[in-house]
Amino acid sequence: MKLLGLRICAHDSNFSYFDGEKVHYLKTERKFQIKHHGMESLTTWQDVIKEEWDITSEDLDEIAIVFDPWQYDLNIRNESFFPAVDIHDLNVKCPVVRLNHHYAHHLSCWPLIKNPQNYRGICIDGFGDYDKSWTVFDIRKIIEQGSKFKNGSIGVEMSRLRNVFQIQGHGEDIAGKVMALQSFGNIDYKYLNFLSQYTMYDISYIFNIDFYCDKIEKQKFDWLRTIHEYLGFVLLQYFKKHFDVDETILYTGGAALNVCWNTKLKSYFKNIITPPHTADEGLSLGALEYLRLKNNLPCFKLNKFPFCQSDESPKNKPSKNIISKTAELLKEQKIVGWYQGNGEIGPRALGNRSIFADPRDTAMKKKVNLIKKREEYRPFGCTTIDTNFNKSDYMLYAEKINSKIYPAISHIDNTCRHQTIDYNFNTYYLLKEFYKLTDCTTLLNTSLNINGNPLAAYTKNAKDILTNSELDALVIGDEIFIK
Repeated sequence: MKLLGLRICAHDSNFSYFDGEKVHYLKTERKFQIKHHGMESLTTWQDVIKEEWDITSEDLDEIAIVFDPWQYDLNIRNESFFPAVDIHDLNVKCPVVRLNHHYAHHLSCWPLIKNPQNYRGICIDGFGDYDKSWTVFDIRKIIEQGSKFKNGSIGVEMSRLRNVFQIQGHGEDIAGKVMALQSFGNIDYKYLNFLSQYTMYDISYIFNIDFYCDKIEKQKFDWLRTIHEYLGFVLLQYFKKHFDVDETILYTGGAALNVCWNTKLKSYFKNIITPPHTADEGLSLGALEYLRLKNNLPCFKLNKFPFCQSDESPKNKPSKNIISKTAELLKEQKIVGWYQGNGEIGPRALGNRSIFADPRDTAMKKKVNLIKKREEYRPFGCTTIDTNFNKSDYMLYAEKINSKIYPAISHIDNTCRHQTIDYNFNTYYLLKEFYKLTDCTTLLNTSLNINGNPLAAYTKNAKDILTNSELDALVIGDEIFIK
């Protein structure tokens, strides 16, 4: 069978295609180099699959789609459907089902755990279908949902803080920038005590800035730090209500990109699982898994996961000589772009589309920000082979670090979003070589892009960054380009 999982909407469109033998994945922002790219029609996706995989809709046996019908001037349907409903809007010959948005998130965990439908979990995002701001799953059924209108939405409220804090950029990136800004405030314990009357069902009240009255102009960062801290507590209490401490929990949705809350949850629920594609870019994978289950097919495997983008891969891997030269450049405090294999899934650079730098250089943060054209308040992550760091494969957790040793990656609260590396051998050997030269086990790791653009998906994108920025060098496969 040939099956297609399809996410088209205003942002973060992505396709997952099963050709009868293996799975292919594409996020369209990488192809078109437009961050958070969304397909704006119900037909142009067919041009993309023809160009990428040389197929048409007539080659497909079935399609599962996750989308918002009102984005395409279609009437809102029964938005409480579960798990899926038949639709006829795509004008194709094969059967098409529309999958519940949050359930697609839940099922998208299949590259990490087989048969995710057999596990309990929770999805929290801006909103899923119509007004659903979160959904709790208990093995193939919904046991509770939150309403954006009735309870509020963490994702929507975080995005609304754009105006309060004068944050620039795409709307889908605002929550991440808010997460960075909250560290600049101090907890107002009196206000924290005031918030204690509110729960997961009162998100709108927790974010109500009017409660802070005349303090807000002078102490808005304290307000933000306090509500952010309290939300971490609210989430932990809500998880405790629904899940056992030792069970495997699937946690998905855009809210699961918040490393502060993730770290708090992980400290209690050791077996929580969150995929690197936890936001909407994972929806097509969940749609494909639904079709697998519906058609009673064996479990899929996503080759090279998490480096599974349908993009341009260099012809050769980096040789020992190139790795040694790169490590020498990094030792000399050069900033190096690193383009290897296929691109990683998810928004975080995991070592195939990365910019690396020495985290011990006090001036490095400013230098990399200049290259990236990023806001100065935003922190950088790291990749490490230091076994003293807690395991974090996909940069979804944060850890306290020594800011005197690692000034370039230490946020104002002395934390760093980190990736522990043992599965990406090209990057692993680079770190080993850097360690031999410097006795340092860690590299600053940020995405190979300029602020406002997606990660590089073609060698041309990477070379353009080298040409048009202060980047010192670029490694593409087994080639090194030095200014």
